[in-house]
Amino acid sequence: MSMTQVAIFRKSELPKIEKIEKDIQSLGHDFEIGNKEDSILSGNGFECTINGHQTYFETYIDEPKEVVREFEFIKSDLTNEDIVISFVWGADFAAGACIGLISIALIDNCDAKIYYLNDDMKYTREMLMKDTPQFLSELSKTGKHKSDNS
Repeated sequence: MSMTQVAIFRKSELPKIEKIEKDIQSLGHDFEIGNKEDSILSGNGFECTINGHQTYFETYIDEPKEVVREFEFIKSDLTNEDIVISFVWGADFAAGACIGLISIALIDNCDAKIYYLNDDMKYTREMLMKDTPQFLSELSKTGKHKSDNS
């Protein structure tokens, strides 16, 4: 089963990839985005490394009205946001951790609104900060690191 989390914000407020990466590192995480030459809005997906665990997740770009059409519960929260990034991943704790951390950076930099669509749930920064250690704990139990794929 795939999972989908979306970030909705003003496109003009989006920071560069390097800023997102540095913000996440400042939270104390060994984090790196693999394709820094792309914009987060490229829709090409992302390769990330968190605490030595490499992952990939899909990204899709849309307009808020398209997401609201299917997920009506979001409509009342929207004001002047003009872009949606959908993060889609499978049963991968590294991807879940990276998406949560990127979402925190988007909240901090562009006041993004974050939703986990599988459960019709709105995330706050505090909720994401609380979930990240849980993802990382589960990830550490798997014992897979990027060097294991070589």
